[in-house]
This record gives sequence, structure tokens and C-alpha cells, in this order.
Amino acid sequence: MPRPHVVALASAILALPGALSGQSRATQLVDSARVQLAANNLDSAAALLDAALDTAAHTAPAERKNALVWDGIVEFFRGHEDLARAAFRQALALDSAIDVRGIERLSPELAQLFQREKQAAVRRGGFYVAGDVDESPRRLSGPPVDYPRGLLRRHVQGVVHIAAIIDTTGRAEPASLEILSTPDSGLIEPVKQMMQRSQFSTGRHKGTAVRVMVQLAVDVRPPHLSAAELVGTARRELGAGRPDSARTLLEIALDSALVHPTEGERSYALLVRGIAASRAGRDSAGRADLESGLALYQNLTARGLDLAPFVRRLADSVRLSRRAAKAPGATMPAPTVVGAVDEQPALASHPPIRYPPEMQALRVDGTVLVEAALDASGHVDPGSAKIVHSPNHAFDDEALRVVRGSVYRPARSKGRAVRAVIRQAITFVNY
Repeated sequence: MPRPHVVALASAILALPGALSGQSRATQLVDSARVQLAANNLDSAAALLDAALDTAAHTAPAERKNALVWDGIVEFFRGHEDLARAAFRQALALDSAIDVRGIERLSPELAQLFQREKQAAVRRGGFYVAGDVDESPRRLSGPPVDYPRGLLRRHVQGVVHIAAIIDTTGRAEPASLEILSTPDSGLIEPVKQMMQRSQFSTGRHKGTAVRVMVQLAVDVRPPHLSAAELVGTARRELGAGRPDSARTLLEIALDSALVHPTEGERSYALLVRGIAASRAGRDSAGRADLESGLALYQNLTARGLDLAPFVRRLADSVRLSRRAAKAPGATMPAPTVVGAVDEQPALASHPPIRYPPEMQALRVDGTVLVEAALDASGHVDPGSAKIVHSPNHAFDDEALRVVRGSVYRPARSKGRAVRAVIRQAITFVNY
């Protein structure tokens, strides 16, 4: 930032070829802005130039060019280099040969910035700015800004200012997209994507379609979120084997400031988050969430609240699975024997039962009945195992694997261990 006396000197020496005499309202405002610049009152100068640009929007291009250059100079000294570049770019769109005498004495950095924009204007070719055409492009259609999920927890929102050249087909030229200001860098790419997917009306000058530079203020807000939909998506992520992604969604679903979940939705989210935590290896956090979710669920049902069927099914599945965890073999009850024996066989151990991932995604429960030959040592003859009943054949391979790997206390007749044919039920619980 230059010292005030340097600014005053610059205000005296800086001149634009072709600047108009102080006859029009726009020129008067620019002259007043130069006085404020000389006094180092940069905010006042910026306000006067904004008014000058509004006044010059539908008048002579020379007035607008003059105001834009001074606006760029003031924004540079205010520390807004991006806005300075945007103002110079618009001025150069009106006259790519424009020259500002004495600018290097004001600030070498400012002179370099202006020169770079001037060279870029030559490379880009001709285009108009919105205030200098008969019909400025308007956004006709396109998607909303795809709000980044990662910004939800930080409650990021606000206005993103973006500049773009709209071509003669009504599309934003990708290379021209430039973010002038944003409340968060995470919004830059989504806003650019929105612009590229949007359709604009064609800018026209004297009846001819022309390329036009526009500036838009895009107000970006977090989307309206449904706790039930977020939890449903989280369950699908769990079914696809992505517990960490599911937990991120559930954190959002339980954020009262963002989502405002009902008590029933909160119970639902806690239960699913407990399952997700357990699958991610966070057993203590998983147990805490499951206990909280079940306690809230029981409180709600005791108060007579009518909860959604999918919430009731999930709570019942979690209760059943927790009972099974506390009582080994609970998901595999005692087998029954086909035929007569004096002493029934008893299940001693079995492999962990793995719920088929594809069935988790479909939220299907069920009990499979397997028949197999059990020898006198309590081991299953692998080749004898077969499915007697199954609610869904996606469970069959896992049920056969579990039974073939199970160990029993053998059946007995007349005091001796004997071979027997058993039927073993296996319950698959979707939680």
C-alpha cells in the first residue's frame, strides 16, 4: 500500500487518454473519486466509482472505460487484486489498446498487473461487457450448485462472485471462468461446474449475437436435508461396505443445527451409527450409540408414538443381535434330529455368521434350515449338508458354510455316541 502523499502524487499525474471533461454525472463521480483517492479515503473512492459505473452503464463507452480503470486502481490499493483485475479486464474489453500513463510511478506491481491483463485481452479476442450491449445474457436454465457434503459440518454459506464470458450459443466459456470472491474455497469448483452446465440467453449488440462478459453473484446455501433420507443413504453405504462414508452421513443427520431430526429420526440415526461404528472397528463407540438408540426407541414406544415400520424393524434386529452376542449360539438354536435318539445333540461351537453384503443392502432378514449328517465325534459330514428351507437363496452358501464348520456334542443312544441326521436353523439378522 503506498503512503498517502504517493497516492496524492499519482492522482495528479495519472491520466487516461480521451477522459471526458467533467460534464456528465459519471465523469463528475469519477473526479470526486480521484479526490478521495488523493486523500487516501479508499472506501469512499470505491463507493463513488460504484455509483459512476451504475450511471455509465447505459452511456458512452468512454465514460465506462474511464470509471473501470479508476475502479481497478482503487481496488488494488484496497488490497483486492482479484477485483482490480476484473475491472481492468472489463475496461480492456471496451478498448484493448487503452493506455494509462504514469501508472508505473504509482506502483510497479499495479503497472505489471494492468499490463498482464492487457496482454491477456489481446489473446482472448474481442468481447463486450454486460453494460455495453443491448441485450445482456441471462441464465435460463441449469442445475443448482452441487453443495459439497464436506462443507456441511462447517455450515459454509454465502455469495460467490464469478465472472465469465458467455459465447454466442449461450454457454459460459470454461477458460474465462474466474471466481472474484468466495466465502470458502470449497465452493469454487461447484460454482464453476454450475456455470458450465447452465444455458444463457445470447447477448446481442445492435441485433447481432456477441460474446459478453458477465458477473454473477451466486448465493450458495446448504441444501434442505432430511434426516430419514440421510440415514437411508448411510444404510446403503453400509451395505456397500463403506462404513466411514456412512458415519459421515450419520454425523450430519444427527446435527440439530443442520437437519433438525425428530426424536424418531434421532433414534434411527443412532442405531445405524452404532452399527457403522462397530463395522469400522470402533466397538466402544458402537455400543454407546446402540444403547442410546435403543433407550430412545423404547422411551418413544412407551409414550405411544407410532414410529415408521423400518425403524421398528431395525430396533428389533439390533435387540436380537445384541441378545445373540450375549448368549453364544443364540442365532443358531439347538438342532433337531431326524429319527429317534436317547440324547439330543447340542451345538458346541460354530464359525461367525457373516451377513451377505448384498442382502444387507436389501435389508432382508430370514432363517435358513440346513439338514446334515452328524458323525459320532460331533462333526458334520460336509458332503451331506443341504438346504431344506430358505427365505432367499442368497443366504444358502453362508448357511452351508456355517453348518459344515460347526462342532456338536454328538447324539447318544443306549449310552453311546451315534451318527444322526440333524436339522439346524440359522437366523440372519439385518442390522
